[in-house]
Amino acid sequence: MTLTTARPRPTTPRPVRTAVLAAVVTAALTLAACGGGGGGKAAAPDAFAKDRSDTPAAQGDLDSYTWYGDYRAPYSLDPVKNADYPEQTVLPNICESLLRVKSDYTLEPGLATKWEQPDPRTLLLTVRDGVKFADGTPMTVADVVYSLERNRDTRTVSSYASLYANVASITAGTGAGAATVKIAFRTDDAVFVKVLATLGGSVVSRAHAKAKGADLGTPKAGVLCTGPYRVTSFDGAGDLTMERNDHYWDAGTVRSKKVTFVFPASAKALGNAIAGKAVDGGFNIPSPLVPTLAKANGGTLWTGAEGSSPQNLDLVVSDLRKGPLADPRTRQALSRALDREGIARSIFSAAADPLYAVAGPGTWGYARDRFQRAYDELTVQADPAAAKELITRAGAEGRKVKLAYPTGIELYAEVATTLQQTAERIGLDMEIVGLPLAQYGEMFIDPAAREPYDAFLTMNYIQITEPAFLYGFIATPDGPQNYGGYDNPEVADRITRAFGTTDDRARADLLIEAQERLAQDLPWIPIVAPRATVYLSDKVAGVPLTFGYMGRPWAAAVGAP
Repeated sequence: MTLTTARPRPTTPRPVRTAVLAAVVTAALTLAACGGGGGGKAAAPDAFAKDRSDTPAAQGDLDSYTWYGDYRAPYSLDPVKNADYPEQTVLPNICESLLRVKSDYTLEPGLATKWEQPDPRTLLLTVRDGVKFADGTPMTVADVVYSLERNRDTRTVSSYASLYANVASITAGTGAGAATVKIAFRTDDAVFVKVLATLGGSVVSRAHAKAKGADLGTPKAGVLCTGPYRVTSFDGAGDLTMERNDHYWDAGTVRSKKVTFVFPASAKALGNAIAGKAVDGGFNIPSPLVPTLAKANGGTLWTGAEGSSPQNLDLVVSDLRKGPLADPRTRQALSRALDREGIARSIFSAAADPLYAVAGPGTWGYARDRFQRAYDELTVQADPAAAKELITRAGAEGRKVKLAYPTGIELYAEVATTLQQTAERIGLDMEIVGLPLAQYGEMFIDPAAREPYDAFLTMNYIQITEPAFLYGFIATPDGPQNYGGYDNPEVADRITRAFGTTDDRARADLLIEAQERLAQDLPWIPIVAPRATVYLSDKVAGVPLTFGYMGRPWAAAVGAP
């Protein structure tokens, strides 16, 4: 999706696709932000939550609790301005969306009670009756249409604009006495409905937004929404406090009166805050803290099963037209030589899994059996001997490959060093270059910044469990994360057709065909997929054990164990 260019966070440029694209964020700094401290070499947690997508439900109410809001404070309270970890942690509790994501990534009603697609180019939504904004004014269908249209208005600069590229019109109506919204698409669209469970489907007060204009979302102007909480204290940089919205339509589900979000600048700072009981819990716990928190007194570190997180750590080829990595055999050799299991075990403290396709298990929201069978075919053990033979056949022995990574992030430095050692074992001369965060961030928006480097490391996540979104980003000619200039018409055809294919199995088959070719072409080389990690002190309970928290007002369910 289109992201704003806030610094030092790397962001993606405005896509020019005419089809709907992915809610993918370049997450290169997340582990950093959360990332000073050790490399996480200690033992992994004793057990993973293999068959659950939630931590145990809360049993009682709380007056207040303090939560880790991720690596920085939100840049804006406007729900469509920044699609990144902090905004997607905090804002779903303030600004509700039309649909919600359950912890298992399936959809359920939100501000819309019902949705249906009578044909592949039409989506109909029934708007929930009796909803009020936090100031007590009623939410109307006009507010809903206005809020969705903001994503199509270039003056808004919505982070979700590309997801609306296939929308032809959004109109209000009535049906069986209820307010309805009709979304018409330019071409067949089977996946847009999932966008409405992101902040791209959130609803703000039309009157308030128009009154505040360009100031909407600033600490001074705030935002007026319908969620279970309202912001009561925030200066744009420090802690953010939200208190229960007395006008919430589902007030009986809200267990805590007040929530305070804090934004520690490093893993060490977060660890100290948890040890000092200044933080009661958090999602996306940085890997350096996993061994310590797994054994900590006064709380529990929950680590999800394989596929609990849609994150993916990859090596991205900067330019597929030049240098040693222009030859697919060289890319295949690097991939074949990688000890993915060793990286997951040693650098991520086993709270990650080897990744053999960019769209791994954490992105499969349907047809999992089909995707799993195809994924199993891509699973291989590290084979340096076979990789070295590929290097010889490619004539790449002794050639230099320059790999960039962000400095100040020990995890990335360790992965880069491992890649360098791997390359040397198979006959490549890999130079690893650490870049300051701001300079590293430029690589995601400026081809000139990528030009000196053959490849770079990145961590992505996809909020919507739909591989078509992710592959559309990286593997179509105008995909906003197609940094290397990958152009395979057969792959692009399969991905484009998948967007309009309503049958899940048929859509999966198209994407699997594209994936099989991508596994050979490797414009991105997948490395590992971190698992979801959640810390809960003994004071709190009741949160998702997946990235489903980004698509629902999760804080309302948090209470006493």
